[in-house]
Amino acid sequence: MTDATAAPEALGALLSRHRVANGTRWVNAAWALPIGVLTSWLGLWALLGSSDDGSSGGGQGLGVALGLGVCGLGIGLTQAVRALRGGGGEYFDVHEHGLVHGNARGPKGSWRWPEVVAVTVPTRRDSVGAFAHRFGNDYRCILTLVGGKRVRIDGLATGAPALGNAVIDHCPDARLLTGEEWTRKAGGWLLLAAALCVGAIIAMVTYISDHPDGEKVTVDANGNTAHDFVQGLDDGTIMLLGLGMVACGIAAVTCLSLFVHGRTRRPR
Repeated sequence: MTDATAAPEALGALLSRHRVANGTRWVNAAWALPIGVLTSWLGLWALLGSSDDGSSGGGQGLGVALGLGVCGLGIGLTQAVRALRGGGGEYFDVHEHGLVHGNARGPKGSWRWPEVVAVTVPTRRDSVGAFAHRFGNDYRCILTLVGGKRVRIDGLATGAPALGNAVIDHCPDARLLTGEEWTRKAGGWLLLAAALCVGAIIAMVTYISDHPDGEKVTVDANGNTAHDFVQGLDDGTIMLLGLGMVACGIAAVTCLSLFVHGRTRRPR
């Protein structure tokens, strides 16, 4: 069933076609998912190993393994879902009076230009690496239609910037956004989130300091004194707390940066 609101043949002459490299998404998913599954399994093995015998062998690679696992699974699933939604032979057609989104099976949706109420093009950074280009993150454009539906265009579409500019040129009444407008409205919440992250770091540091390594002295019935080493926290717990502090630190800096950006940027 199509969500088209205007028949493609009623949109006038075809001005340009922009094919989407959907096969690249499948390739990305093909290597990201196995990496995510394998490293997640290794991370769980390290966690269970460190908690069973208290050895440091599992804890040392825990952070790296779990981090790679989460990233791999997230990237792989995202790419697979987008590939499935786009379908084989995905394309965007710019017509005189509207836009068509389709694939090898035919049009998936078609809309007249007045139906586009907002165009969101995130601010481009000075440098874009090959990694971002491979995932289409070097360019992104989100079209918001009447009724709230959104259409996503990314760098995997041939001539993506030209496609986005064509939409902007044909929709002079649509709001042009950067996707960062929310940072100004959420200023207080961002500061609160940063404060909570700092508080969490202080709590974790306090917890570690309250559980130091020590020595236990025992005296038996014959008056013999024994000195035993008592470990405050096992290596796995210290590793998890360390990762938590790093994550909270990054989150705090990010929230503060977004707050400052929201206060200094000029609304359009």
